[in-house]
Amino acid sequence: MPYSGSSVTVTAKNSKGTELFVGTASGVDADSYLDGVAQEQISDVSFPNSASHRFTPGDEKPEADIADRDWWISTDTGQTVAKTFDLDAQPQVLVIAPANSDDSLEGTTVSLQMRVKGVFALSLLGIAGAIILAGFSVFFFMRWWASRIRPPKKDTGSSDNSGPEDGGPAGGGSGPHDGGEDGPSGGSGRSGRDDRGPAADRAVKGEPGPATQPISTVQPDTAGQAPPRRRDLRNRRSFRAVTASVLGTGLVLSGCADLPIAKPSSPDVTPYERTAVRPGEAGKFMTNYTESLDKTLGDKGTDLDKIQAAPLIDHTRAQIQIADKAKQKLRAPNFTEVVAGSPNFTEYPMWFYAFGTADKSSTDGDEQLTQVMLVTRESASTDPLVRSASYIPADQMPTLMADDSGAVEEGPEDFADEMTTASDDVSSFLVDGKAKSGGPDGLKEGGFKGFRDYVGDLRDKDSGFDKVDIDCKPYEDLKFEDMSLSTEHGAIGMGEVRCTLTIKAPSDYALDLGDTVEAVKTNDKEGDTITVDTAHPYVLMRTGDELTAVATDWNVLSSKVE
Repeated sequence: MPYSGSSVTVTAKNSKGTELFVGTASGVDADSYLDGVAQEQISDVSFPNSASHRFTPGDEKPEADIADRDWWISTDTGQTVAKTFDLDAQPQVLVIAPANSDDSLEGTTVSLQMRVKGVFALSLLGIAGAIILAGFSVFFFMRWWASRIRPPKKDTGSSDNSGPEDGGPAGGGSGPHDGGEDGPSGGSGRSGRDDRGPAADRAVKGEPGPATQPISTVQPDTAGQAPPRRRDLRNRRSFRAVTASVLGTGLVLSGCADLPIAKPSSPDVTPYERTAVRPGEAGKFMTNYTESLDKTLGDKGTDLDKIQAAPLIDHTRAQIQIADKAKQKLRAPNFTEVVAGSPNFTEYPMWFYAFGTADKSSTDGDEQLTQVMLVTRESASTDPLVRSASYIPADQMPTLMADDSGAVEEGPEDFADEMTTASDDVSSFLVDGKAKSGGPDGLKEGGFKGFRDYVGDLRDKDSGFDKVDIDCKPYEDLKFEDMSLSTEHGAIGMGEVRCTLTIKAPSDYALDLGDTVEAVKTNDKEGDTITVDTAHPYVLMRTGDELTAVATDWNVLSSKVE
């Protein structure tokens, strides 16, 4: 834009009474939401009456209702809608659509108005400059005209042609004299007149001269200069005339030319980008999530897939079955403090981490815990889904370092390698109590230790089981190593390991592993072997040179008798 502070107002009006929707959004969201949808795109506007646009064919309407999207920056509805935005602000995409997806935009007209600050002031400055230019033009023209019609003054005084001090000839000429003798001439050599001065008379008469030499009237270094010539005056007059002509021509041309119209230039468009969760929206997300989770838990898992996805959804479904078997009621935790962070994204899918400090009534024990959640979003038409959740002690909550846009830098590449190695170490530790490469700190605590104790009880000779085998491996359907964040003193990420317990009992024993395993049975077959699938989510943190894995619990997912 040629002027700062410019703004544009876009107005849409429907002549058939159709309710319209207008919204502004980041191009990351708008491009994803309208991908594959029939649309008319206005990409460039040349004021006052020209626009570049093209039609893109596609589906009649988007997958999700347009008004329900949470990423709109601003919205409005009505038969006439308008939006004013500052062109100096971050670039946005403006979308105009029918408020009801079953309607169309037939009968809709769109107009644009631009308001440019500073044009009036600059116009006044231009007028003032033109007046000053006109004044100079008239002044020089009058000077030139006056010098043209008035002849220059003539010099009426006689020039001093005194010769050099040695008495040599000054004029260089000679002529007849009254005395009839040749001699030096101190004058112009006019005939019939003796031009000798008083000193010469005294010399003839034999009188002594003055004691000092007479003061010369010729200035130093000017005796040999020629008098001013008439050609110099003519040059000065010509210069004045040319100056007046140039100024006058410039004034005429500037008066005849159109004033420039402020209009958008063709800027270098940078890719749109934004964080997965905008600054200040973490609390809103967590509130919506916990309210939806509470409702879903009360409805025995109805619509759970709208707020969770694998691997977490497998845990929650199993917990609902276990709670129903035990006649217990599940509820979502309450959070007293919420923080979220993500890097910047130029396209979907997106992901972010959310941290909620739970109040003490929401967790078991006296230690205050913080729930860490990994959330992903596949497109602008879908809602965020929580993919993993696990608790850490509140005093171990790391500090996220965000930039001016609210973005948090991704974890370093070597931390991604550590996440991969740690998942193998956790898997081997859960099998035999030993980590392949030494493993991170924390494997002998919390949920890791709890599972090892459970396996030890099954293998105890007093348990009556003939054989207990364990097979564990990292969860591979979600690339945890691609989703980590840098912290003030290191990095943070998540992971999960899935294990399968194969338990064989003597043929003459009745197989009973308790209500938890019974609640998640997937068959009613009789047999002496049962397989139990378990999940082990954890949080991996690097603090300085220390790498720590934290797991507060583990989950039974399913069981099957063979």
